[in-house]
Amino acid sequence: MKDKQALIYWVDLTGPAVLDEIVRLTIVDINNNILFNHTFNTKLVDWWYSDLNGIKPEETYNEQPFEDYKQEIQKIINKANKLITFNSSTFFLEKQGITIPTNTVVEDLADPFRVTGDANDTIDNLCIYYGYDLPTNIYNRTGVDYAKAINYCWHEMERYKEAQENK
Repeated sequence: MKDKQALIYWVDLTGPAVLDEIVRLTIVDINNNILFNHTFNTKLVDWWYSDLNGIKPEETYNEQPFEDYKQEIQKIINKANKLITFNSSTFFLEKQGITIPTNTVVEDLADPFRVTGDANDTIDNLCIYYGYDLPTNIYNRTGVDYAKAINYCWHEMERYKEAQENK
C-alpha cells in the first residue's frame, strides 16, 4: 500500500446508539484492493437488529474483538490522505480507539447525495442512482460489497463533478 492515498471504508454498527460498537469494518483502496475486512465480536452489545446490517449476532461469537485489530487498522488509516464512506463518520472509529490524522480529509458521500434528507437517502438508492448492482438481500451483502459500491459511486460522482466543471 502506498503512502497517503484515498481509502474507502464501510462500517457496520450494533446499535443502540449509546452502546454502538463496530461489528464489521472493511477498507479498500480506490482500485478495490482489500486492505482490511473483518467482522468482530462485541464487548457490550450481544444482540442487535440484524435486518439493519445483515450480520447476525451469533455469526460474531467466534470472531476476535475490534481491539485485537486496532494497531493494524491504525497503520492503514495513517496512510490515508482521504477517507471516503457513506452515511458514517469517523466518530465510531475514534470511539473504539482509532486516531484519524488531522490532515486526513473525511468525505461522506451521503452529504452530497442528500435528496430528501430522510430514510430515502440510503446506500441502496445511491447505488440505484449511479447504476451500481448492490445485492438486494442484505444478508448476502459483505463489507466488500459495500466498500466497492461506495468506491464506484464516488468515482461516478467525481466524473459528474468534473463534467459539470468543464462545461
